[in-house]
Amino acid sequence: MSHERIALQLYTLRDEVAADMVGVLQHVAGIGYRGVEFAGFGGVPAREVRLVLDSEGLSAVACHVSAAAMREDFEQAAAGVLEVGAPYIVCPWIEPGLVHDAAGWSAFTRELEQWARACAERGLKFAYHNHVFEFEAQHGGQYAFDTLFQDAPGVLVELDAAWAHAGGVSPVGYLRRYAQRTPLLHVKDVALRDGKWVTEELGEGEVDLTGMLAAARETGVEWFIAEQDHCQRDPLESVTANYAWLHRSMRQPEPTP
Repeated sequence: MSHERIALQLYTLRDEVAADMVGVLQHVAGIGYRGVEFAGFGGVPAREVRLVLDSEGLSAVACHVSAAAMREDFEQAAAGVLEVGAPYIVCPWIEPGLVHDAAGWSAFTRELEQWARACAERGLKFAYHNHVFEFEAQHGGQYAFDTLFQDAPGVLVELDAAWAHAGGVSPVGYLRRYAQRTPLLHVKDVALRDGKWVTEELGEGEVDLTGMLAAARETGVEWFIAEQDHCQRDPLESVTANYAWLHRSMRQPEPTP
């Protein structure tokens, strides 16, 4: 697997982005990342962000866009994504309580499918990013995660490995279950510390990252996106360490058949 497909979810550096988006993009490119996934543009106009991306040789992999923003003005939300050149809009979060309401979850699933169709009309693709709670509720004998992707066939998967693991399922198994439907993979590690899930630097937690990367060779993953929700040291040090781990791991030769 090529390191050309390693990206960073900029939420990891959200405080730094709020202070200096341009400087962060330059720093991230200097580390070696080839792509970035946005969680907002740090107050910088999208057209200016695009100029920095182009000058630094970075690809805009995707943009996280809240459900509230899409409901308020989908056209405006999509315009910013198109302007920075990202091919994907990702819905990153929903109020966790909704997942336990079967009718509400079903309605939300239909809403996601509508957004996926609206994206397709604009030349974009649409994905949903999981947390733990989609595996904490079941509807009709299935995890809420699975009912969503069953009932919204136009929605792609952005699988967050750490939160799938914390939800009690195998990220490897879910990569295989949604093979060719998971173009975006959040490569994230997590460990249970004093009864709480803590995001760790890659290789420091308990997620089967090596097995996941092996499965990703076969399942159509386009981008490997490092993210750490909360860093245990300076975030700039963590994103450097996470790139080094992922770059080293992705350079390992594929097993011979």
